[in-house]
Amino acid sequence: MIVVDTNILAHFWLPSDSSELCDELYQQDPQWVAPILWRSEFRNVVTLYLRKGLIDLSEALLIMEKAELQMKNQQFQVNSVQVLHHVSQSTCSSYDCEFVSLAKNLDLELITMDKKLLREFPNLARHPKKVIDS
Repeated sequence: MIVVDTNILAHFWLPSDSSELCDELYQQDPQWVAPILWRSEFRNVVTLYLRKGLIDLSEALLIMEKAELQMKNQQFQVNSVQVLHHVSQSTCSSYDCEFVSLAKNLDLELITMDKKLLREFPNLARHPKKVIDS
């Protein structure tokens, strides 16, 4: 089981140059968890794809449905005190620190491509390439 941030989910469900990497990550460990925040962030990414004409509305709806099905019972509330504690010890956003908090609470790795998270939480955050190569 691993905590994945929204970018990992987006690259997994939407066409990108990192989709294959995220597919490999899923093959290696398909039990992904995330804070409930992932849904709002993911909807925003789907909206960007829709507005840029990269997908149409029917594709957007199907992708959202599949992602929500994948993450059903795999999404968790996080504690605001813990999130703000991580915010105070980093320059990461409170959104990013929700993923950090969940990973710490569940004693799991946070898989992300976010350079700031990788830099500021090196003992917790890992790039999917490093997970696959290990």
